[in-house]
Amino acid sequence: MRRDPVSGAAPAPLLFDIPRSGRWYPGDFKPATSFDLVQASVSMYVEELYERVVDAGATWLYALFPNAYIDANRHETDFGPEQLAGPWTGHLEPTEKTRLGIGLIHSVAGRDRIPLYDRPLEVSDVRQRIDRYFLPYHGELGRVLAAYRETHGVSYHVSCHSMASIGGASTLDHGAQRSEFDIGDRHGTSCEPAFTALVCDTLRGFGYQVTNNFHYAGAESVRRHSKPGQGSHSLQIEIRRGLYMDEARSVPNAGFASLQAHLTELSRVLADYARSRAAAPSA
Repeated sequence: MRRDPVSGAAPAPLLFDIPRSGRWYPGDFKPATSFDLVQASVSMYVEELYERVVDAGATWLYALFPNAYIDANRHETDFGPEQLAGPWTGHLEPTEKTRLGIGLIHSVAGRDRIPLYDRPLEVSDVRQRIDRYFLPYHGELGRVLAAYRETHGVSYHVSCHSMASIGGASTLDHGAQRSEFDIGDRHGTSCEPAFTALVCDTLRGFGYQVTNNFHYAGAESVRRHSKPGQGSHSLQIEIRRGLYMDEARSVPNAGFASLQAHLTELSRVLADYARSRAAAPSA
């Protein structure tokens, strides 16, 4: 789902993408575990936290499908042959995320890493998840950013996520308390330093604890769509979920409205920055 700047807002070459918060479950998704465990992997309510960025002139792009079905923040080769009922025709490159059960096609659910399926998946099933969900989402994201660069010479992209307050069993920081915000720019390689600094400084100005590339440095959404040398700048924002939701009950808490207001103000700051860096449109 895509929303463009509202009427009257000065458009900015700025896009916020929400790739791991979808809660529309395709009919062919048949996990062997409970819905509650499947739902626990979703970065809940992130699309609502950022829904007012269009008022600032930014574009909002939201993956409706859940990351447990196919994870838009992974590379399309990041799964293992042991997950399949037959041979895969093509290259696979499973990473540590696949070993942890949270690669392109998740194999576990919940903090206790309960198996998500009771049998290997059909090759045709995985193919259609890639072809019908993963690639179209990234195709649309890439088209919007390319249009920005064609018109303005630059594109700015913020990939929006949330993280459990304590690292879970499927994470590299298992058992650790997370910072309130972690900003990932792939260790300074995915966007210009001034853009990262503006995000960090603005959030710190609101009073938040902010780290940089500490819990998550940025995954596929940032890697795939960033070429700072060619004017394409991407970074990832991770929010500690306890700031805005009751993690045990999966419902918003009293901090939701304040955080949403701060993220809306952040979008205004970033939109102004993106407009200031944009080249004048061709006559």
